[in-house]
Amino acid sequence: MPSKMISSDANTKCNKISPQQRSTPPYSIIMVATRVLAVALCLGTAYSALLRAEQQPPPDPVGSAPDKDKDGAFKTKVDACAGCKFAATGSCAMYKTCICYATNTFFSAAGIPNPTDTNNWHWACGAEGGDKYELCFKVDETYQDLFGDKFDPNAPKCP
Repeated sequence: MPSKMISSDANTKCNKISPQQRSTPPYSIIMVATRVLAVALCLGTAYSALLRAEQQPPPDPVGSAPDKDKDGAFKTKVDACAGCKFAATGSCAMYKTCICYATNTFFSAAGIPNPTDTNNWHWACGAEGGDKYELCFKVDETYQDLFGDKFDPNAPKCP
């Protein structure tokens, strides 16, 4: 008989679980969730390492960087465009998106004597600066890049 009493008391204690205890997930569910998260993080890290392993180095820039004048600007439009081409062809992101424009930032003003240096050329990857920006390279053939150079579509510079 005493054994029935004990089991009866055990059932009474089990039925007296507080609402907080019922809402707390069991320990095993927390462990499973933690393990799933750890595996996901490991796989994500491995996948990102795989992506980095497939990356290619940046391409070699085309041409050479032209010299700037003592004021920090290029001396001619041709130099400014060559500077743009040199900078943009050495980076796949710029190579695919940069459309070179150049502008002379010298503007005469009334009542101010004309300076001796009136060529202050700068380049930009777009004409958002306004009408004074002039396109550097005219692309008129199918297999030309944004800098007017021909390329092989089967062997792109930046895939």
